[in-house]
Amino acid sequence: MVAGRISAERFDRLSSDYEEEQKQVKETIAQLADLIESGEEEQHDLNRFLQNVRRYTDPQELSGEILNDLVGRIVVHAPDKSSGHRRQKIEIYYKAVGIIDIPDVECVAEHGALGVPKPRKPAVR
Repeated sequence: MVAGRISAERFDRLSSDYEEEQKQVKETIAQLADLIESGEEEQHDLNRFLQNVRRYTDPQELSGEILNDLVGRIVVHAPDKSSGHRRQKIEIYYKAVGIIDIPDVECVAEHGALGVPKPRKPAVR
């Protein structure tokens, strides 16, 4: 603007665009810093959980110490008798990893050990 190459209006518009961009950059930097911090915290929690799991690889009995080291909380839901059989859902929240879905007998029979449907053999005609 000092050299007279752009008008005052254009300078003001470019200046306001620049200020807005700088504001967005600062917000993005703050969000990314929070994301990095939470990722490092999750990594630390996971490492601590894995240390505890390795310590108890082959327990002979479930003790209070093992529960305190590995389990964050246990949620027991109300029983359900709608199918004629009494079923009760229990959720175990492990420290640092949350709920781990372990397939039940019906799921393994239907979908295989990993919960993935078994490939079907083509029909022979």
